[in-house]
Amino acid sequence: MRAHGYRYAELSDGAAEMDPLYGQHETIEQATSYRRDCSRRYDHGISMLFDAVRRNPEHRAEATIQVACLQRSGVVGADYTQRRWRSEQADDRFSFEQWSPEATRCRIDPLGLRWQG
Repeated sequence: MRAHGYRYAELSDGAAEMDPLYGQHETIEQATSYRRDCSRRYDHGISMLFDAVRRNPEHRAEATIQVACLQRSGVVGADYTQRRWRSEQADDRFSFEQWSPEATRCRIDPLGLRWQG
């Protein structure tokens, strides 16, 4: 962002601050396009890795943690298997409502690490 003339800082609460370094006054759309470009070029892989480690720090099998979460959440029954989840995942066709709040939470946080409170 410095190359584009901005100071950019991400805050611990997930928000960010962006300020011009040299007093230039571009549109917010232009400044946002700089941020997107920087993110795409320099941050995308790192952020994906960070999120993967945060949501599954022990690198457990995805089918294992997904099925356990879906069962705990009541999205699927005890008879729903990892084999079935892998097959449905491969086809991108699930036998349950994949966009329900419970299924979405399992997809994002299958081990329940983010919403512990």
